[in-house]
Amino acid sequence: MLSPTFPPPHISLNLHQTPSLFSFQPPKPIKHSNSRTINPKPHTNFRSSYSETPSSAYTVQDLSTPENPEAEFSDTQTLSQSLRPYLLALWLRSCRSLKEVRRVHALILRCICNPVTYVFNNLMCAYLGFGELVHARNVFDEMAVRNVVSWTAIVNGYLNFGLDDEALGLFSEAVDEGIQPNGNMFVCVLNLCCKRLDYELGRQVHAGVVKGGWSNMIVDSAIVKLYAQCGEFSSAFHVFDQMPKLDVVCWTTMITACSQQGRGMESFSLFAQMLSDGFSPNEFTVCGVLKACGAEKELRFGRQLHGAIVKKIYKSDIFVATALVDMYAKCGEIEDSRYVFDGMRNRNTVTWTSIIAGYARKGLSEEAICLFRLMKRRNIHVNNLTIVSILRACGLIRCSPIGREVHAHIIKYSVETNLYLGSTLVWFYCKCGEYSTATKVLQQMPLRDVVSWTAIISGCAHLGHESEAIELLKEMMEDGVEPNAFTYSSALKACANLDTVLHGQLVHSSANKSPAMSNVYVGSALIYMYAKCGYVTEASQVFDSMPERNLVSWKAMIVGYARNGHCQEALKLMYRMQAEGFELDDYIVATVLTACGDLEWDMDPSFECSLRSRLSFS
Repeated sequence: MLSPTFPPPHISLNLHQTPSLFSFQPPKPIKHSNSRTINPKPHTNFRSSYSETPSSAYTVQDLSTPENPEAEFSDTQTLSQSLRPYLLALWLRSCRSLKEVRRVHALILRCICNPVTYVFNNLMCAYLGFGELVHARNVFDEMAVRNVVSWTAIVNGYLNFGLDDEALGLFSEAVDEGIQPNGNMFVCVLNLCCKRLDYELGRQVHAGVVKGGWSNMIVDSAIVKLYAQCGEFSSAFHVFDQMPKLDVVCWTTMITACSQQGRGMESFSLFAQMLSDGFSPNEFTVCGVLKACGAEKELRFGRQLHGAIVKKIYKSDIFVATALVDMYAKCGEIEDSRYVFDGMRNRNTVTWTSIIAGYARKGLSEEAICLFRLMKRRNIHVNNLTIVSILRACGLIRCSPIGREVHAHIIKYSVETNLYLGSTLVWFYCKCGEYSTATKVLQQMPLRDVVSWTAIISGCAHLGHESEAIELLKEMMEDGVEPNAFTYSSALKACANLDTVLHGQLVHSSANKSPAMSNVYVGSALIYMYAKCGYVTEASQVFDSMPERNLVSWKAMIVGYARNGHCQEALKLMYRMQAEGFELDDYIVATVLTACGDLEWDMDPSFECSLRSRLSFS
């Protein structure tokens, strides 16, 4: 079905051709994993999805109302004789409050000696629908007979509350008890595998789906999502291509998965094919494509999508508007992002975070801080990405008081264990010149990754604590954390500032054993370190062995030659640099001509004239 090549997003959105892009308003699909709910609110569709309904059709015109189920019964015996399991199930499915559910539950316990399984299933789902996991589990534990619906409901309940390990344990228990999963349970467990990125278990579930003949659009979409989230896109596309029938939810699942995993071009290609097949995108499809536009910096296509779809159908949708804010911000169009933001009637945490992050990326820290204060005054919930963005904004302008205020918020809500927050805090305090506080934050982190270590090593090198930076690099490697290119570059800068070539050689030896050695910034840092320590031959060898060079590499080598008295080599390298298409900047020219001004020029007279004229103008 799908071509393995993905063309750039030149998608024509003609609103007048048939089949029309907007011929119908499709139903909203299940919300995908791009927004994680930690404390879920009552799910209005929960009972209809997992509770059971008896096959016979009955009327309840002569019965009491759900608001007062005992109203027309004078004694327990009469009540017990009149109640039927299907009536209890109907009452539970029509309950509008937790109080009503509890009253029906009390009625069941009082009047029904041996309730059938589907009554308990409906009772359990009613509790889960109002977020009462403990009560639902109590009902589940009291059940004498449990069927696949019972197990699916309780597993899904734990999953909705973010209790992934407990949900997995319940699924294992169901398998041990010989429960044969159905399509709903397979979807539930596949969603669990997605959250845990458990590829192996997902493969086993997929095998069970195939073996049991449970394949359908919903189950297959969950399988596609699982493989895509685990980075197995060949498997995801294989399952997607084998699906006999597709709907907008299937297309949206694949498009969103691609955009979330940084495969924007695939998202565009899928979107184009979806439109050509006559499907009308829903708001979740639009959000997925807009996310891809932001990641790929496809501003033109993002504007086209904004004009052709968003303004026509989803003008007031908070998710689409938030995706627009984020897309424009990531494309560097902060004014357009703010325009969409200001025009929104409702905003959520992600909306505020997107605009704050956009201002921080543009270096407009004051605006980001103002929006953060406004967000707090309006009591909008702050998430981890909001905190990271505002800390970056504070760090750029060395705004320590507000950063400390944010740090206090982190401690208050016990989220300091988060790796990204901890690493950003380390970076922030280093930017503000508070090395001791940065070190304290690093030591308090229960887990430290390469980003955390690099933040403190880079901060030390920047603040003049070079010896500490080198010691921290040793500690990092002893901790079993592999340095990356940025770590090595920062450590080499510290070695250069100390003029200790021995430490630099040790770092060079370590970098040689890692993929970081091919990085242009590591090579440039090595050239600078060796030249600064007076080892010009070694610097030249690194320069010549680099697979690619940038302006920093050329500058480091030329200035290294000049400052070590190798003026002819510096001048020749300048000539070579210009011949290879790099533009000489004023710093290189001024440094070389200042160091080598009395040297007799042995080069093209026109090049010498050009250099001297540049020096006179600078």
